[in-house]
Amino acid sequence: MVAVRGRELRDELDTVSRALLRGASQGTSRTEFLREASAAILSFTGAESLDLWLEDRRRPYHWQASGQPLTSSITSLSSGAGADRWRRPRDGPSPAERLLDHILPLVDEEGKVAASATRAAGGSLWLRDLVLLPFEIDNLDEGVLRLCRPGVTEPTESDIVSCESLAHVLGVAIASRRAQAALTERVKELTCMYGIARIAATPNVALDEALQSIVELLPAAWQYPERATARITLEESEFRTRGFESGPRCLSADILVRGTPRGLVEVVYAEGDRDLERPILFEEAPFLEEEHNLIQGISRELTSIIERKRAEEETLRLQHQVRHADRLATIGQLAAGIAHELNEPLGNILGFAQLAHKSPGLTDQTRRDLEKIVTASLYAREIIKKLLFFSRQTPPEKLGVDLNKVVEDGLSLLEPRCAKAGITVVRKLAPEAPVVLGDAAQLQQVLVNLGVNAIQAMPEGGTLQVGTAMEEAVACLTLEDTGVGIPPENLERIFLPFFTTKDVGAGTGLGLAVVHGIISLHDGTVHADSEVGRGTRFEIRLPADEETMTGSDRNGG
Repeated sequence: MVAVRGRELRDELDTVSRALLRGASQGTSRTEFLREASAAILSFTGAESLDLWLEDRRRPYHWQASGQPLTSSITSLSSGAGADRWRRPRDGPSPAERLLDHILPLVDEEGKVAASATRAAGGSLWLRDLVLLPFEIDNLDEGVLRLCRPGVTEPTESDIVSCESLAHVLGVAIASRRAQAALTERVKELTCMYGIARIAATPNVALDEALQSIVELLPAAWQYPERATARITLEESEFRTRGFESGPRCLSADILVRGTPRGLVEVVYAEGDRDLERPILFEEAPFLEEEHNLIQGISRELTSIIERKRAEEETLRLQHQVRHADRLATIGQLAAGIAHELNEPLGNILGFAQLAHKSPGLTDQTRRDLEKIVTASLYAREIIKKLLFFSRQTPPEKLGVDLNKVVEDGLSLLEPRCAKAGITVVRKLAPEAPVVLGDAAQLQQVLVNLGVNAIQAMPEGGTLQVGTAMEEAVACLTLEDTGVGIPPENLERIFLPFFTTKDVGAGTGLGLAVVHGIISLHDGTVHADSEVGRGTRFEIRLPADEETMTGSDRNGG
């Protein structure tokens, strides 16, 4: 180094120090900062090349720079032949001196430097054209700067002071850049969490839409957003950013719903061209410690959002069910009133028509007309009977009923018609017959009504699957067809009396209304799921007769 004395040396040191600290505050990457710092240090010291042994959260690496124009490289020291030298105790001499003791074997295989070097009061080692300058970065990490200065004579006291001061400033600048980078990362993380909170607070947003919006926010919160991709998995659903692929550099956290893992949030660094810095990042520690905490926080937020959205959906579903039940109850009261009002005059019409039919001296035409009156009256009486079923005016005779036997008796009536229509009947009955307290004849009517609807929904043939099952204290009866299905706009109306999509004369629209009425009388529920073109599934849930199931020999059939 060209010797500079007094004020000029202090001015140059002040200039290069300002350059180092200014570069640390620019928010550049570690590689870019080290390149700028190396150029300033080589220019100030007149060195031909420099080496830096640094630690980043106790993960050591080696930086080299030389020449004009500057060439540089970075190498990890956490693995390989020299890795054990970095596993040192954290006691004894000062951190910088300990690090220097471990650097010497790396740069002085024959021991010549250690034997002939001069140790300055500030801890640096000097040997003509070689100087080793230890410095501290923070309370956790330290570094060593080696300068190679061919042809330089013995160092002066000013050389020693200026170089040691420069090394100290370098340590401060590295710590400052780290703090700046850490602050930038925290801002990104807080921005991500704020974005998630805004999505969660947005009203009338479906859960799937919210999760897709959230997964799009995640890459920007990570240290290298240009390579980060993300995915949220929730049960059978998946939400991902463009280009997501699973890989080894993955950070993930479980999504717990009511304490049970139901999904996963993942952030993955995609593979790409390696640069000077990322081999260290990707091979040893792809993610910051704070990013491990961040993904756990995101997982907790997702859990909260999912539980809240599902609670809202369940509330809406229950409100809809209450409104639907209230509407059915109102229609049921109206139907019951109409049925009772019609019963008496209809009975008179039927009675007098039958009496008139028995009168002597009737012409053939009159007799045929009376027969039509009787037939129409009987048909109307059946409709009234079904209305009374729907309005729960016909109480069932409740006995222990074997649900499997109800299925078999009902299918015995349906199977001939199914065979004629090219429909295959599949039974999936519980091995231990579910037993319910109810009216076997009415429950069989439910099965027949649903079966007839299924047959009509499969004009080209198909499959009718009937099953029974037990779920704790609930008996389940299911019927599933592969028919034309029910459009969504009609699905909510199928249990209303006289609602039908069939042609005139093909049905009264009371079959499913009767089903609903009978199941309600049995304190059960009936639910329909359908997809146009793929079929319909009815699920009936009835309270099980536990006393009958545990040994009583009561059995309806």
